[in-house]
Amino acid sequence: MTDIVPVEPLHAALLAGMHRICFAEPWDEAAMGAVLAMPGGYGLLAGANKPQGFILCRIAADEAEVLTLLVLPPFRRRGVAAALLRAALDTAHAAGATAMYLEVAADNAAGLALYAALGFRQVGRRPHYYGGKTDALVLKGDL
Repeated sequence: MTDIVPVEPLHAALLAGMHRICFAEPWDEAAMGAVLAMPGGYGLLAGANKPQGFILCRIAADEAEVLTLLVLPPFRRRGVAAALLRAALDTAHAAGATAMYLEVAADNAAGLALYAALGFRQVGRRPHYYGGKTDALVLKGDL
């Protein structure tokens, strides 16, 4: 398994470039930097020397939220996303969070399987959330 390291605001350009590869509506460098600079914001990078994926989260009071999670195409189906999510859960728990929330597209079978395997359950639905077409499922994982 690859190494997982904290990301800093100086990684914002790298994260934005990776986001462009994986998402139709990517976040730019400013958005990445803003998440990392906000109170409670944190990120983790898989593959410090050869980036494979990352997760960005935030913690507010006793709740944490996954803001974005991605694995670059050549590294998918190797456990990178699960390792990033486990590390993010551990970070949130160590900071006092008791639950982690996230949104996932209702048609993202791989994401839904990953989250279910790590104990997340559906607690809500946002109709037409992604591009006005696809519903978002709101999931919760207890820490």
